[in-house]
This record gives sequence, C-alpha cells and structure tokens, in this order.
Amino acid sequence: MFKKLIKTKFILFTLALMLMVAYIVTMAMLPGNITLLKGERYTLSFKSPFSIKVHTNSNILQVSDSSEKSLIDMDNPYSLTATEVGQAELGLSLFGVIPVKTVVVKSIESQKLVASGAPIGIKLKTDGIVIINISGVILEDGTRVSPAEESGLLVGDSLIEANGKKLNSISDLTATIQESQGNPVDITYRRQNHEYKTRITPIKSGEDHQFRAGMWVRDSSAGIGTLTFIRPDNKVYGALGHGINDVDTGSLLIVGSGTLLESNIDGIKKGQKGSPGELEGDVLNNPKELGDIELNCDFGIFGKVNSTVKPEKFGRLMDIASHSTVQVGKASILACINGQKVDEYEIEIQRIVKHDLNSTKNMIIRITDKRLLNATGGIVQGMSGSPIIQNGKLVGAVTHVFINDPMRGYGVFIESMLEQTKNVENR
Repeated sequence: MFKKLIKTKFILFTLALMLMVAYIVTMAMLPGNITLLKGERYTLSFKSPFSIKVHTNSNILQVSDSSEKSLIDMDNPYSLTATEVGQAELGLSLFGVIPVKTVVVKSIESQKLVASGAPIGIKLKTDGIVIINISGVILEDGTRVSPAEESGLLVGDSLIEANGKKLNSISDLTATIQESQGNPVDITYRRQNHEYKTRITPIKSGEDHQFRAGMWVRDSSAGIGTLTFIRPDNKVYGALGHGINDVDTGSLLIVGSGTLLESNIDGIKKGQKGSPGELEGDVLNNPKELGDIELNCDFGIFGKVNSTVKPEKFGRLMDIASHSTVQVGKASILACINGQKVDEYEIEIQRIVKHDLNSTKNMIIRITDKRLLNATGGIVQGMSGSPIIQNGKLVGAVTHVFINDPMRGYGVFIESMLEQTKNVENR
C-alpha cells in the first residue's frame, strides 16, 4: 500500500512537472511583439496545458476567443484585429487571474509599394573624412613619428573640421596640413556619434619634404546594389537592406551627400563555399540620376527618387506584409543578374527570428531556383536589397550571404526598412 502511494505520488509529480515544462515552453515561444496591418485579422494560436486568457484594455485592438479550442490538443487560439494605427498591450493571464506575459502589439498602416529588384549604382560622399589607417611619418634622420596617434585619433574616426573650417574633401584636409607649416591644427572629429576636439601637429616628411599628419583617409564610396522598393505616395525609396560600411574600418559611413544612378549588370563572378561571388555592374555611360542618398543606416540606404522618375518603371505595385504573418516555407525574390531585366526566383524561408526588429538578420533564406543557382551559385554581392515575396506580398529584402554556404543567406523584414523612411520623407 505504501509503495503504491509512493508510485502514485511519483506519477502525479512527473505529470505536474511535464505540464509545467510545457507551460514554460509555451510562454517562451509566444512572441514578445506582434505587428498587424490596420484591419488585418491575425490568429494567435498556442498550446498550453492550462487555461490562458488573452485580454486588452486598448480601444485600437479587438480580441476574440475562438470557438475552435480543443481540450485534447490544448489549443488556445485567439483572433486579433487592429482597428486603428497605434500600439497596444496584450495581457495573458493564467486562468484569467494570474498575469504571465505581456505582448506588445503594433498596428501600422496597410500600404502598397513598388517592389523593384532593379540594379542601381551608388555614389556616396561621406559627412567628414574617415580615417582608415594610422601611419607614421619618417623624418630625415630615419625616426618614425605619428602625429595622428599622438593626438588621440583612431581608425574609424571622421574628421569634420580643421581650424574651424568644414572638411568637405580630402583636398581640404591636405591643404590645411600644408598651410600649417608645422603649426598645430585644431581638429573636430566624430567617434561613435559623439563629437570631440583635439590638436594635431603636422611633421615635415624626410622622404618628400611635405607636411604630414600620419594617417590615411577616405571621403567617398561607390558600388552597385539592388533597389528594394519605392513608395509611390512620396517617392521615398529603400535599397540594399544593410548599411554601407567602410571596407577598411568596418564603420558605418555617415552620408554627406550621395547619388542613386541607373546601372546595368554585365557579368557574374559565381559564388562558391568560402568565396562569395558578386554581380559585376556597369554604371552606364552618362548614367541617369535616379535620386539622392539621404540616409545610410543598418537597414540600407534611403532617399527620394527624382520627380521625373516613374516608380512603375522599376517594379510592380504590391501589398506589404507584417513580420508577424511571415511563415517558414516557399517564397521568391526579385533580382537582376543580366542587363537590367528583373526576374523572379524561387527560394525557401528556413527560419524566422521575430523577437528582434532591430536586427537585419530576421530570416534565413535558401535559394532553390535552379536557374539562379546555375548562374550565380546562390546569393552574391550586389543582390543585397532584392525584394522577398511571399503569398503575393512584399515581406522583406535579402541582406547577407553565408560565406561557407552561398545558397543561403539572411533577410530583413520590410517593416524594419519602412520604419527608416520616416527619417527621409519629411526632409
């Protein structure tokens, strides 16, 4: 009798433990944030061994308990509908009494974008002059000194002013250093979004007898990429899906000015394991200026296309989808690998990370289209920004390739890119 009691208690304890583990896993897997399009119906479905009630006090969100609930499957489906644009909190409580989790629900305006995939040329002038290397100056006696290092400057710093004058180009800096004749030069520079001041004393080089500061600098960047979308209402565009970083320092380049140009793909360097390929672009002779570049950030480059540009020429009008509705499974991308012709290629979304909308690595995608695999080997440089389409809606853009597996790469949610257009549309 005693042994049976012990056995019964053990079984009950084990069942309780299993239920508790199932409950904890359920709560952990529920999203911490959900984005809905205004008027969109979203099903929040989860399995829980206990009764979980969902409720909200917000007047922009309607919550309804589904009648399809199954006690056997422990399903707890609820439908959510956003009636207005805004943000609300969704409370989850155990048995309707004990609070267990709060989900932030964001409602955004439903809209159509011109999904592109067209190749673009990029010319970017930095705001200030970026230090890409700190070097030494060799004196006549062979001594090596480094004025830049002694002044506290570091690789990645952006030089903004010299002796109170704005530095618009490398020639501005060079002229100031030569004019100093070895006297101290007051420098204003930017490091990680903060401005600082220092003083640098140029030294006459024993090799060419020119005054030097002991640093290598860069003031511009150029390349090709892919146009992701154009907003037809205000002609704001988004491209690349990731920021333009300096090739030597890895730091994000701050835009001083920039131009978006019409481009053409005239060759392909096929990607293979350990060696990413690239699209070889040609910015056409006397290329047409498509627009400006006003912002370079982690989610790509943004600006406005010129008033003469017809957005429909660069793609097709398409509804967007919120990140909450993106699913693992079949999808496609729009990309150009020859000339200016954009084609649609099949892919598979293999994994979705919905908890961090500040990341550009929200999806892992795999190229499945044999045409694209035969031509490029997978994702190659220059395809960054290619729109990702699922169920006829624009859900994101290609951002990075896996170096050791060019058939796979990352994608960013379209809503994260759209959020950045707010920084451009009112300029």
